[in-house]
Amino acid sequence: MTYWLFSSNNIRNIEICYNHMIWGFWDRNAGEKQKKNWRSFIRKYNQIKPFDVAVFQIAKTGEIHAIGVIKETYYDDQTPIWDNEINLNKVTFPWRVSFSVIIFSKEAVIKRFIKIQDYIDGYGLGELEHHDFNEILKAFQKKFGMISIK
Repeated sequence: MTYWLFSSNNIRNIEICYNHMIWGFWDRNAGEKQKKNWRSFIRKYNQIKPFDVAVFQIAKTGEIHAIGVIKETYYDDQTPIWDNEINLNKVTFPWRVSFSVIIFSKEAVIKRFIKIQDYIDGYGLGELEHHDFNEILKAFQKKFGMISIK
């Protein structure tokens, strides 16, 4: 099992993920960072597997609002889900990951900037160290009661 950090610009996107049980990543044509880091993103995206765990963080504040168990990854999905996609009637986050369960809080469960060695800028994706995940999990256990992930 691998622990992932999924970063967002805002809590609304994390809440939409919780409501739809799906997270999405930018396509490579979304901007310069995406074009530059495309190969790194695809290599990392292809490592995401069922039963891995994702932690959802607001990139600029370090606030962590959700944790979820990954169900599967998709190659490409053209269903608008997020507010900007619906407003534009265009999918901007086609690289999807679905979840079997997500625990979400509108209030930050913990605020912690996590330094990730292989963080992929522009995609908000990186692999969490086990000790970082354990600290986050303890904060979720404190807020929500007993949660166990082995």
